[in-house]
Amino acid sequence: MTGNYRFHLYAVVLVGLFETLEASADVLIQGIDGELLRNVEISLSLREQDCKAPDWKINSLFLKADQEIDDALRALGHYHVSLEKNLDIKPDCWQARFVITPGEPMRVTAIDLQFLGEAVDDPAFASLREKLSAKVGSPLHHGHYEALKKQIEALALERGYLQGRFATSQLRVDPSQDRADIVLHYDAGPRLYFGEVKIDQAVLDPAFVAKLVKVKTGEYYDSHKLADTHNALSNSGYFKSVDIHPDLAGIADRQVPVMLSLYPNKRHHYGMGFGYDTDKGPLVSGTYLNRLINPQGHYFNAELDLSPVLATAGAEYTVPLDDPLNDSLSFGAGVKREDTTSYTSWAGKLSARLKHAFTSGWKQTLFIDYSYEKYTAANTTDTTLLLLPGGSWLRSVSDNPLRPTRGYRLEFSVDGSYKSPLSHISMLQGSVAGVWMHPVGDVGRIVLRGEQGATLVDNFDKLPTTYRYFAGGMNSIRGYSYKELGPKDATGAVVGGRFLSVVSVEYEHSVLDNWGAAAFIDAGNAYNLDGIQVKTGVGLGVRWYSPIGLVRLDFAVPLQPADSSFQVHFAAGTRL
Repeated sequence: MTGNYRFHLYAVVLVGLFETLEASADVLIQGIDGELLRNVEISLSLREQDCKAPDWKINSLFLKADQEIDDALRALGHYHVSLEKNLDIKPDCWQARFVITPGEPMRVTAIDLQFLGEAVDDPAFASLREKLSAKVGSPLHHGHYEALKKQIEALALERGYLQGRFATSQLRVDPSQDRADIVLHYDAGPRLYFGEVKIDQAVLDPAFVAKLVKVKTGEYYDSHKLADTHNALSNSGYFKSVDIHPDLAGIADRQVPVMLSLYPNKRHHYGMGFGYDTDKGPLVSGTYLNRLINPQGHYFNAELDLSPVLATAGAEYTVPLDDPLNDSLSFGAGVKREDTTSYTSWAGKLSARLKHAFTSGWKQTLFIDYSYEKYTAANTTDTTLLLLPGGSWLRSVSDNPLRPTRGYRLEFSVDGSYKSPLSHISMLQGSVAGVWMHPVGDVGRIVLRGEQGATLVDNFDKLPTTYRYFAGGMNSIRGYSYKELGPKDATGAVVGGRFLSVVSVEYEHSVLDNWGAAAFIDAGNAYNLDGIQVKTGVGLGVRWYSPIGLVRLDFAVPLQPADSSFQVHFAAGTRL
């Protein structure tokens, strides 16, 4: 009884399923694919109908399909189309079938491109003419024709020809001759200039704001300069919103007035954060920023970071220079406490920094630091004073700041001191570090990392632990704990080294939209030239691309003896 019931139930379900399949409207398109198929599918009105549509409407739209298919394919350059079609109307529904032979696409046989007005002698338009003329012989595409027109109009607006228009714009197609000619005559008219620049703001010295404004009265109108001005003012941090309004209705004597309305940011900003780092333990951080010390744009910031291993506190006063976004002079002070498995130290520092950002993308920092450090390494405690001038150079390039798939980061630094009443030792130290990322296929990427450092010093025992090299940890050699690696003294205690070499190879594979898995191998060590021991760690990791950036969780094992046979590393933030 139960078995028969189940059989009848399944039979009813199957019958219903077949009825549903038979009652589905269908438009089958054969003979084309890709962009041609997509354009035809969008154009066919018949595809919008279902089984409930009356027969007279289906027949009408079926007849209309010839013209819709022809128009859809002509838009993509196919003017010699042949079509076979069939319509089957059944009592419960209908099906239509189209077999399309698109034929060879028409090709652009000639481009008549002329620029009139003051654009005649503009080298930017001459360059565009050469670029567009090279499209002769390419397949005809009505969308590409419209794109050519937009390119011309965009260049005109960019270069200040705000009153330009097309005197002639034609696409002449003769299917009988297989000929397609493009005729574009653009009358650019006069080139305009920037007129009076009015700035509405009440918090900064007008002379200082003028340094951020790239628009200058009397210069040619240039949309790029408007965009650069908006970016400079927005990125300065002084304003929460920026409104730039070219007054096109107020053009007079070929000059375009420009109005800038700047709305100030909050003067004071406070921040607090909590986190965890497997190298340093629980983290607590606090920040304070005063964006506006005075009308000349000076600002002050202070930071506090606390953890069981590393605690720092610092403050910096910054003076913007002639190019405020790219040049600044700052004065700072800070203290640091570090307690690792290899050493402990307390340090204080006074510093002055001159920063400059080059147009090439390199960022330069020239500095002079005066530091005092009390440290204990291998049961030996000492104090050292150092006066250290130096510099660092950094360049970072990526295709996406939050989720890069390709790019690199390269950093050089050098500093040194000379033994004197202000410095206890003479030393010279330099380092280079880099990260390179590149995609592998559609869902993978490889990350290469390397670091090399070297120190020349007349008395290593007086070299503070801050300036000695140690290895191990999340951003060093995974599988080993934070700074546990380096040369040892006679008792076996790690004292650090004069040199550091680290290389890393990592492969990351996307698993879900925001998740990935990684496999890696790290190798290197801190060392002295009389004894080099390469340490290697390998492991697997999990990657999460959160809304605020990359989060990494790594599980690694050392391949040589270590204090621990297994390490879990956790960190957040981009590697580029």
